[in-house]
Amino acid sequence: MIETIPASRCPRCEALVVPPAAYCPRHPVAMVPTSVAGVGDVVSFTTLHSPPEGFRSPLHIALVELDGGARLVCHGAETRGLRIGSSVAIEAVDNVYYFSHLGMLDRARLFWRRAGRAGDRVNAIARSLAKRVWRGR
Repeated sequence: MIETIPASRCPRCEALVVPPAAYCPRHPVAMVPTSVAGVGDVVSFTTLHSPPEGFRSPLHIALVELDGGARLVCHGAETRGLRIGSSVAIEAVDNVYYFSHLGMLDRARLFWRRAGRAGDRVNAIARSLAKRVWRGR
């Protein structure tokens, strides 16, 4: 199941910020608290074998862009199999963000959610194709 994470949105420019901020980073306007789906796409990633003091080696980190444009740096268990553009789940634990690969079922749910936003026609086509695949046609 995909969790939600706390965020804030600027009422003036609609900028989305994670972690939440009191004021917009672009101009001095109070932000509105909100939450976003804890899912995003990998923009970049690396593994540090000599991490900063206080972190274990190896340290897997990724820059993840959430729907809505907010970007954040996340820790992960591994980067094996990760690609730029991969969809990952994000979880916030004590103000630290962690990424993990999405399982097949989570990727399917994400696809349906995104297809629904593109319009009913795309959603209907996707459902029809999925039914054909599941039936083995």
